[in-house]
Amino acid sequence: MGWNDPGRGQDPWGRKSGAGPFDLDAIIQRLWRRLRRHRGAPPRWVFGVTGFAVIAGWLVTGFYSVPQGDRAVLLEMGRATRVVRPGAHWRWPTPLASDRVVSIRQVHVVAVGYRPMSKLYEGEPAPAEAAMLTGDQGVVRLQFAVQYRIVDPRRYLFNIDHPRKTITRAAEAVMRQAVADSPSSDLGGSQQRPLEASTKAGLQRLLDRYRAGVHIVAIKIQKATPPKTVLAAIEKVVRAREDVKRYMSEAQAYSDSVIPKARSDGATQVDRAYAYRARVVAKAEANSARFLALARIYARAPFVTRERLLIDAMTQVYRKAHKVVLSGGSHAVIHIPMAPPTPAAVAPKVSEPKAGGRP
Repeated sequence: MGWNDPGRGQDPWGRKSGAGPFDLDAIIQRLWRRLRRHRGAPPRWVFGVTGFAVIAGWLVTGFYSVPQGDRAVLLEMGRATRVVRPGAHWRWPTPLASDRVVSIRQVHVVAVGYRPMSKLYEGEPAPAEAAMLTGDQGVVRLQFAVQYRIVDPRRYLFNIDHPRKTITRAAEAVMRQAVADSPSSDLGGSQQRPLEASTKAGLQRLLDRYRAGVHIVAIKIQKATPPKTVLAAIEKVVRAREDVKRYMSEAQAYSDSVIPKARSDGATQVDRAYAYRARVVAKAEANSARFLALARIYARAPFVTRERLLIDAMTQVYRKAHKVVLSGGSHAVIHIPMAPPTPAAVAPKVSEPKAGGRP
């Protein structure tokens, strides 16, 4: 049954049922008058209520929330115990415990060689950080930015002192080493990309050795200003490299146009050689088979075979030749055209028979 139930007749503050709206000021005044009636020490329940209120208020301060995309590192008695995910949580109130929230979704940026002002990558230069010695003993003023993301909040907060400052100094050291290994001509234009990649890899290895709990997203060189005394020479080197690229492109184009044709001609010659080889081999095999057949026939009838071979040979010899037949005792020359004469051929003269001779 409720305190202000009409069956009880009054609520716990001494009000009768239907006495009107709740009045906090009147309740406080009534309690104050009761306390003033007691001369000397207040009643014990006052201390109990006060202590309960203080403890309850202190415990309420232990509630906290972690935004989406962030992580909280929970500290108990000054020691990092665990990493808390987004949402509402409770911990022991201060000073027994505390929490430190860091963003793991945000990409953080530190600048080397300049101090960011209104824009993210522009600001006031820092000459002491920007001046670096190149591999050819030149001096270049280099300004760059490091983008990183936190992947382990506990390591990021407690493994290194002043994380942003540490990352800045580490990036400066790695970049100085990379610039010292490169000539001044490699610090301008498209030559900056290999330098950025090598610096990023070196910085990641160094921070992993420190167990910093960060991932290097990118390193962007904002400005590289070489000394004025070597600026003209660097421009010539850049132009020469562009010419080299152009010549290489032209040579590649010529190679792409000539090599396919040469390969096609070579393939044609190879096919012709294979065809010639097949033709010669087939002809040789046919001649060999014919010779073996004749050898077998010659073994059975040598005389007939010799006569036949002789007749065949003479037929082949006299088929395309002009023939002259001389009789036994006569001096007359009789021309027998065994083959039709060519248009340019001239008929030979026949000598007259001598007196007393046979026609």
